[in-house]
Amino acid sequence: MTALRAALGGQTVLITGASFGIGEATARLFAQAGAEVLVVARTGERLHELVADIERTGGRAFAYPLDLSCPDDIPLLVDRLVRRHPRIAVVVSNAGRSIRRPAVRALDRRDLERSVAVNFTGPAALLLGLLPHMIAAGGGQIINVSTVSVKPPAAPRWASYQGSKAGFDLWLRSVAAEVQLDGVRVSSVYMPLVRTRMSAAGGLYRHAPALTPLEAAQVLAGAVVRPRARVAPWWLSAQEAAAFLLPGVTDWALARLEARERLRGARRGAA
Repeated sequence: MTALRAALGGQTVLITGASFGIGEATARLFAQAGAEVLVVARTGERLHELVADIERTGGRAFAYPLDLSCPDDIPLLVDRLVRRHPRIAVVVSNAGRSIRRPAVRALDRRDLERSVAVNFTGPAALLLGLLPHMIAAGGGQIINVSTVSVKPPAAPRWASYQGSKAGFDLWLRSVAAEVQLDGVRVSSVYMPLVRTRMSAAGGLYRHAPALTPLEAAQVLAGAVVRPRARVAPWWLSAQEAAAFLLPGVTDWALARLEARERLRGARRGAA
């Protein structure tokens, strides 16, 4: 906490997806370290409860409700933010939408469109609005809360989620090369499974190893204290290498995984 307080004390931090899970835990942790936190999410009522909790413990926080899938609202929020908080030192891009569903069975559900809006185009538009002001103020840091699932191999039934998250990940890493000379550092944090409402949906990962939201927030704190371009679990590089070196084995394993999913679905349908 001492190192985090030295890095964030008196600084302004904006956190998206802050109403629950990783975003909420990060807002509380950063506020404890002396940062002024700007919390952004769709759920306005929950944001105001979070702000009240932070202020009761002596922290400073401000709620800014926003649905990232509504592009017309983003410039309005950026204008409010830069007028009220001219020096935003850190932006934690954490908001996300997770959907697990076969792609060809979701043609009428707009899965891809919704995922791209929340996981890619919305966060990108928000950053494009904030970046000129961050650069003019002398720089800062952008932390993207990505996921290990954007790295090979690509699991079946996650096309909308993985595709949209991977698109934003690549877009931001390209932007990082453009803005680093302007004093803006970009850290891509590839999170493993975290025990949140989003990961709990459907019960698929009920028994899988997972971080708590606080543990995930502590990973983000580490990215602030020791800024790096990539923050990832130790095993992710091995996973990427295996997918690259053994593509046939990887494809076979993923096909078997999908076959088991279909068999389970058939059994449930017959029950």
